[in-house]
Amino acid sequence: MRALLRTPADRARTVVIDLETTGLHPGDGDRVIEIAAVVSTPDGIEELSALVDPGIPIPIDGIAIHGIDDGMVHGQPLFDDVWPRFAPLLPDSVLVGHNVAFDLAFIEMECDRAGLPPPRPAVVIDTLDLARNVFGLVHCSLQAVAERIGIDHAAAHRALPDARATFAVYRAMLGAIRPPGIPTVGQLQRLVDSLSRGGNGRSHIRRALRAAMQRGQNVVIDYTSGAGGALTTRREITITRIRPPYLEAHCHLRNAPRVFKLNRIRRVMQAPSSTEDVTDAFNAPPSITLDDTPSGPDDT
Repeated sequence: MRALLRTPADRARTVVIDLETTGLHPGDGDRVIEIAAVVSTPDGIEELSALVDPGIPIPIDGIAIHGIDDGMVHGQPLFDDVWPRFAPLLPDSVLVGHNVAFDLAFIEMECDRAGLPPPRPAVVIDTLDLARNVFGLVHCSLQAVAERIGIDHAAAHRALPDARATFAVYRAMLGAIRPPGIPTVGQLQRLVDSLSRGGNGRSHIRRALRAAMQRGQNVVIDYTSGAGGALTTRREITITRIRPPYLEAHCHLRNAPRVFKLNRIRRVMQAPSSTEDVTDAFNAPPSITLDDTPSGPDDT
């Protein structure tokens, strides 16, 4: 486990899992009907996919989403027979999914029903959390995030295409986080926690921005625009006003006044030439209480 946490995230053994199901509620009897995985190691990529006979009819509204009907799953293996192909992939791996708690809840329910051991992933990373907390995106469905990044995901809502798209999103996000280098698995975990709403990193970023404004000091930010283009851009700014959830500043990249959303600022550095990271979100300090008004809903 310690070795995995110290491994650069793009080199760690990674298992991306996606499911299709009869409905949204495993506790109400909904079942798994398709499971797929993309397995990435330094030696290459492996893909696994299987339809699963749920033993119950698939509702019409579900068929309209994923296109899997009763005829496609009739006579296919049961979950009991399929899961043993996937379970050995998880130990000593980073499990990645988009809203992965949904998938894990279904897998745990199916394992309990079948009398199989529950999944035991070493590390879990959710690309939905990365989209919301690290990059501050508003529209965070897999389809929307893939489109924002520029990834083609025409075959949405089938397990293997969704797993492929999730893997592509994950790798693109690692690349956008790259400066000053690809994070280790442990650093990536801490980054997501730190930049969550109310996290230590968010408090530290706001404190650094307020200090820079009070001192009249320019700063450089890593920022995610909601309009498209690169997932992260680096901009030198002169802050004129902080009014949560927004920051008003002169953007030297655009040479014009701009309004930035605070939750899309991932990193703050001294300007113009210092490379010292004044927020260091990978190793965020203890929480800092600010007299800020609560952030409003994302609306831009």
